Amino acid sequence: MGDIKNVADGYGRNFLIGRGLAKLATEGTIKEADALKKKAEAGEKVAHDKAKEVAEKTKDIVLEFTKKTSKAGKLFASVTKEEIAEDISKAVGGKIEADAINLREHGEHIKQEGEHMIEVELAPDIKVELKVIVKGE
Repeated sequence: MGDIKNVADGYGRNFLIGRGLAKLATEGTIKEADALKKKAEAGEKVAHDKAKEVAEKTKDIVLEFTKKTSKAGKLFASVTKEEIAEDISKAVGGKIEADAINLREHGEHIKQEGEHMIEVELAPDIKVELKVIVKGE
């Protein structure tokens, strides 16, 4: 978005401009592209600052889940990323997506009792480790 490229006349006129994928580089469109870049950078900075704020809130959180288990400690109903995301969202008062949670060696679900360390990626360069405790009934 907002990049200025040199392309062949026919390709630019017939394909890119014809399908609305590009605009002719005039002074007005160049200023428009710069404004879009500045707006996107400002939005990224706000999102990054918010992620830092959420990271401060979440670093001391310990999540506890109680599930039915077998005698061997295997869960009948596993703990999912969605359940973890919901609990974190309640704790910090914001929305955490399930896709941001990395259960590491557990894959998509936690299926064993005990303490488990997970990673939450709040922004590309902001990650928080949390402890999840799964107890049996």
